Amino acid sequence: ELSSSDEKKYKALKRATEREISQSADVICCTCVGAGDPRLANFRFRQVLIDESTQATEPECLIPLVLGAKQVVLVGDHCQLGPVIMCKKAARAGLAQSLFERLVLLGLKPIRLQVQYRMHPSLSEFPSNSFYEGTLQNGVTINERQSSGIDFPWPVPNRPMFFYVQMGQEEISASGTSYLNRTEAANVEKIVTTFLRSGVVPSQIGVITPYEGQRAYIVNYMSRNGALRQQLYKEIEVASVDSFQGREKDYIILSCVRSNEHQRNRYVKTKT
Repeated sequence: ELSSSDEKKYKALKRATEREISQSADVICCTCVGAGDPRLANFRFRQVLIDESTQATEPECLIPLVLGAKQVVLVGDHCQLGPVIMCKKAARAGLAQSLFERLVLLGLKPIRLQVQYRMHPSLSEFPSNSFYEGTLQNGVTINERQSSGIDFPWPVPNRPMFFYVQMGQEEISASGTSYLNRTEAANVEKIVTTFLRSGVVPSQIGVITPYEGQRAYIVNYMSRNGALRQQLYKEIEVASVDSFQGREKDYIILSCVRSNEHQRNRYVKTKT
């Protein structure tokens, strides 16, 4: 254990080393909030680049911008996930709108990357027409996105997508703050099992759901009730929509969860 004087020397040396490293760096990477760290208080950044800026609130984006910025680059897509605001009153007051989106609405035209290399062309058709005025172009061909050796029963073989309609009811999860849908989780397991039996490996499959309650239930259900080896299901990534942002898998299963007599779905309502 360090003595009081040695601890002071250690902290002084640590601060001096951090300052020396920071001052010699050409680029400093941090989060928006991290830019307000006292260790960066005396720095002035003339150029600031904010990645995933549409997921940050406007006050968060302002933290690095007040450090002497002369040139600012905001990278993001306001047609995708926006800031996550838990307080409904704050969201209605405007906190849910990112700085990027506000500037676009004020008439500042963004530079759009128009070629996508991820999706099968039949999958990119919907977002292109619905969100990007039909301007999204495909950098991959149908043949490049064909799954050779995979015998999955797609309803339309050359369009690898389908909607699985089921009538299970939603319910409040054990936490009391989220939702789950047991019937939907059982169907997710069936689809995952069919993929695995068709020759797909677990690392190629991603299961996405908007609710933590459903995420936890699907993981537990597959490990207990999966028709194949338990280890196969443990290797499949089941995560929230937010955590999958910017990621990719060869096969994605989306569990929407909400199913009620009032036809309420907060996530659909937010974006319409």
